[in-house]
Amino acid sequence: MDARTASAILAEQLTARGLSVAKRNDGALSVTNPLHERVGEYVTAGGDRYVTDYGYEIGQHGDEPATADRVAFLLGLPDQRQEVKR
Repeated sequence: MDARTASAILAEQLTARGLSVAKRNDGALSVTNPLHERVGEYVTAGGDRYVTDYGYEIGQHGDEPATADRVAFLLGLPDQRQEVKR
């Protein structure tokens, strides 16, 4: 899988989790929490890994769902897999 395809798959996964995603001219994804637009991260596809703007390896190609979960966690979105207890 090439970096463009991997980034497109990751963008779909991030959007499905409720994050706002925009593609930058340099190929990176700009990801923000829609409830707190100042809370965001740039994610690039470097080699076979996804890397944040700060150099943190956040996942690898082929595991986009887990990578999207990690980005959502970093940006303060609640885990959507957990049930709300009343």
